[in-house]
Amino acid sequence: MVVVKIVEEQLADKIDTEYIEDQFSHLENIGIVFVCALEGEADADYVEDGIRYIVINLPYEQIRQLKDSRQMMLAKVKERLGLVA
Repeated sequence: MVVVKIVEEQLADKIDTEYIEDQFSHLENIGIVFVCALEGEADADYVEDGIRYIVINLPYEQIRQLKDSRQMMLAKVKERLGLVA
């Protein structure tokens, strides 16, 4: 699993990519791209070098106000991977 972030500088510390990597380390050929910016984008998945990247936009204002955004991040990844019952 590859996890990267594209975020506003002031929120960079709140987007814990290592936490998500640890939770899904068993998945291969999957990448997660977290985007958290004032100007949101559509979730647009893509494939590059045999890895399926899932783009997840995080709500800027909510992330800004949260002390710990990991649970929100985890829930969004599970939802996009179809792991939510």
